[in-house]
Amino acid sequence: MAERIVDKAEAIIRPVVEELGYVFVDLEYRKDYSGNVLELIIDKQGGVNINDCERVSRALDEPLDINDVTSGAPYNFNVSSYGLDRQFKNDYDFNKHIGVLVDVKFYAPFNGKKLITATLLGFDSDTITVLDNDIEINIERKKIASICMHLDF
Repeated sequence: MAERIVDKAEAIIRPVVEELGYVFVDLEYRKDYSGNVLELIIDKQGGVNINDCERVSRALDEPLDINDVTSGAPYNFNVSSYGLDRQFKNDYDFNKHIGVLVDVKFYAPFNGKKLITATLLGFDSDTITVLDNDIEINIERKKIASICMHLDF
């Protein structure tokens, strides 16, 4: 059911987001402590600020209400910027980080490690390619528990 809601909502949301000049990154429908949430992630060159999120949210209020994407179920609609700590979920995430240092966590040790920090070189539907200590490594995506941009604090 959540998948159907996301598909229906995306058909309404994506054209509006793109018309406003933003990148539609992800859309998720889930239940959390406050009830049902439809969360949209957007991006743009130079980053997204609170005014961008508000602009997109206002532009989508009426189309979402008119089209009743949840068939009457109440929900909160959130528009968020692309977070620095976002786990990669789709091709946009991977493409955005080609040439960038990433943290790759594994389900089981890979070459004796549960985590590597390496430069993302490329990807396809089955594998990612990273550069770790000047060694190019191909990793099957099914072995990866999570991957995100490396953050130094």
